[in-house]
Amino acid sequence: MEQGSSPDLWKKELERAWGDIPKPFRSERAVHRTLQCHLYGLVGKSGLKTVADYMPPRIADRPIDIIALNDQNEIVYALCLDTLVTLAAVKSLSSFAALNKIIFTTGMLEKKVKESTFFLNEEIKHVHLKPFEK
Repeated sequence: MEQGSSPDLWKKELERAWGDIPKPFRSERAVHRTLQCHLYGLVGKSGLKTVADYMPPRIADRPIDIIALNDQNEIVYALCLDTLVTLAAVKSLSSFAALNKIIFTTGMLEKKVKESTFFLNEEIKHVHLKPFEK
């Protein structure tokens, strides 16, 4: 795996990509999809096989935005993007094995984002994106 495949680097790159979206085009849906596409590219550059919108077995609520597989087709990363930490994302991520499970949140109200983290369990890491703070 390339050196640039860490969640910390991904956080910085996603914040940059979000900040580059012109303000009139920053709808919630546009931000989510732009970040999903950008994350797909970042993960792909790490040398892992990437799959977008993976729907875990027995889960109908929410797909996983990006999964990354090693050469043995083991899921190394399962990544979700959401405004807040949602129960649907946690349920989806909890329904299968992966070495690293991460939810990236984009909520502008940090208090609400922090409140939503009660859905998390010990196997899921949370990374909050804050592109407009210096």
